Amino acid sequence: MIFSLAPMEGLTGYIVRNAFHHNFDFIDKYYTPFIPAAKRMNSKIKRDLDPSNNDGITLIPQAMSILADEVISLHEQLKPYGYDEININLGCPSGTVVSKKRGSGILAYPDMLFSFLDDLFKNADFPVSIKTRTGFDDDILWPEIIDIYKNFPIKDLIIHPRVRKDLYKGSIRLDDFALAIEKLSDSPIHLVYNGDITDTESFNNIINHFPSVDEIMIGRGLFMNPALIAEIKKTQYSENLLGSKDFNTRLIKWHDEILEGYLGIFSGSKDAMFRMKEIWMYMHGLFPDHEKLWKKIKKCQTLSDYNSIVSSAFISLG
Repeated sequence: MIFSLAPMEGLTGYIVRNAFHHNFDFIDKYYTPFIPAAKRMNSKIKRDLDPSNNDGITLIPQAMSILADEVISLHEQLKPYGYDEININLGCPSGTVVSKKRGSGILAYPDMLFSFLDDLFKNADFPVSIKTRTGFDDDILWPEIIDIYKNFPIKDLIIHPRVRKDLYKGSIRLDDFALAIEKLSDSPIHLVYNGDITDTESFNNIINHFPSVDEIMIGRGLFMNPALIAEIKKTQYSENLLGSKDFNTRLIKWHDEILEGYLGIFSGSKDAMFRMKEIWMYMHGLFPDHEKLWKKIKKCQTLSDYNSIVSSAFISLG
């Protein structure tokens, strides 16, 4: 089974990728947060892509675009960094993105989707993978969308079985993923599952439903428990890892590496704390009295207060 870390804007940059790689090294592939392909890469994006900031990491850049020439132009900019494959974001549900028919916005327009992919695959001389949802307001068009994808030599089709309207709420649409497996059974397109894997039980549920799946992308679940993949794999190192002294040590090092990295790139500690709070939004569930802890972290305004709260929280783990 191959595992990848889902691209999450503001969360999965090189600082976090390195913290996973150094402390919970069970992720096989990483994807960058989406890169706006309509613009030239700025210094922030270049820093995130710099191979020296991604040593030992398999990284795939993700493009936000619905125009073939933009994606091809981005690929030219990526070549000097040693990247070949590009992943296309056709899943982002953000209002500012879908208003421009980008991300999952294009899924409401099958003809436009076909034209974009037709133009791209006729002119691209590099591997292209796609991360997609299964519709916009609903999944009525999903069978047609699958048929469109089937026309093209997509390297990996990563499916988050929700529509844009679902955002990240409600149950995942298992029937939509099952339909993709059925309709693409005679296609060379490799399917990857993504969505709501937060523990071993939810992972086993997906594998029991779809035993042919050999690659899983996880996002929020790895911030809720950075050792999740280790527990799924049941490696000798990870037996009973959650709650163990080994886990606690690794979690502290993971956290401290991220905080130190953020303090190094942001001009003020408040910006670094804001990013850490985004991580704690998911991670606080690992701790005793986690709702009380989360309230304290949300309210803290200074780095010294933050460090004091977090130190006490780590001590509570034992």
